[in-house]
Amino acid sequence: MNHYYTDNKDLSSDRKEFTYYFDNEVFRFTTDNGVFSKENVDYGSYILIRTVYQKDLGESLLDLGSGYGPIGIILKRFHPQLQVEMAEVNSRAVELSVLNSRNNHTEDIKVHLCEDILALDHKFDTIVLNPPIRAGKKVIYELYEKAEKMLNEGGHLYIVIRKAQGAMSSIKKLETLFENVEVIEKDKGYLVIDSR
Repeated sequence: MNHYYTDNKDLSSDRKEFTYYFDNEVFRFTTDNGVFSKENVDYGSYILIRTVYQKDLGESLLDLGSGYGPIGIILKRFHPQLQVEMAEVNSRAVELSVLNSRNNHTEDIKVHLCEDILALDHKFDTIVLNPPIRAGKKVIYELYEKAEKMLNEGGHLYIVIRKAQGAMSSIKKLETLFENVEVIEKDKGYLVIDSR
């Protein structure tokens, strides 16, 4: 099955560029076929960014399943001292993340192509995730489990998920991994969940 959470190198390329505005800052993103939400930053990612960008994110952040990079790049712009890394299984999305980081003057973001994020040899204060719903519950729950292992003590995992796409079952899964799981934002059926 081909979707944005696979690495389909045979897919034809058709790059597009769009301008995105967030809190009086201007961003330029290049996207392509085979990546999630290639026309604009999706509403779920917007809700996640809006909810967490003014929080204390610590010293290090991982954008897990980063796509072409909007979440990590926007958070880095507002937290320039934050060490931001991105992890993504789609090689085209990784290439775009590197390009978009450079074009948005956040080129010190590290972008990883990796199927197993546990290959990264360090932990993070904050992990953000807009789960790849089309990849299925098994993949999503594995991401939750991996994220829990990659958080520093006292760290936060922030995810955004629609209620209609399994938010309540995600909360139950997260409660098996974290001591505190809290819905911190609700908007148009989307929930932002803080697990720590």
